[in-house]
Amino acid sequence: MAKLDWLNENNYLEEEIGREYRWCAWLLWGIALVILLIPVRGSALNLYYIQTADNSPAIIGHVIRLQPSSHRGIHGGKGGHYEAKIDIEYRGKAYYVTNVGFNFTQSMYEEACKTGLVPVYLNRAQPEKSVLSKGVPFVQYFSLALFSAVAMGLIIAGTWLMCRIRLSNRN
Repeated sequence: MAKLDWLNENNYLEEEIGREYRWCAWLLWGIALVILLIPVRGSALNLYYIQTADNSPAIIGHVIRLQPSSHRGIHGGKGGHYEAKIDIEYRGKAYYVTNVGFNFTQSMYEEACKTGLVPVYLNRAQPEKSVLSKGVPFVQYFSLALFSAVAMGLIIAGTWLMCRIRLSNRN
């Protein structure tokens, strides 16, 4: 048995486990970063633009293009999905509005197609980020919170793995 004493001082297995934990931690942080940069940032900006335009009066926009969209995502509003390009003029400059908001309904779509005009709720700071309908449904806030919580959970799990590596190296 004396010839196997060198196994007690062999740290190869611990180093391999630490390396795997490190890769898992970086993978979790990478996934969290993607979640935070794509759906969370996009939803948060969209909610911000709609809330900013929520308190403003409507101006009249001219329809350049307005059609039903084939894109389906988390919607939650009472309206449908539409692709829009609306021309507005604010303070002597022309802007194109493409955000229909969450509550752009079929009747609003039909009225806009018939008249060629649509009310646009102005975002005074960034007129190109104005919207065609006011209001944000609860499911949008819920999905933003859910994605943020998942990302934070992944960050915490990655941090826990890295701390576990450091603690095992001390022993």
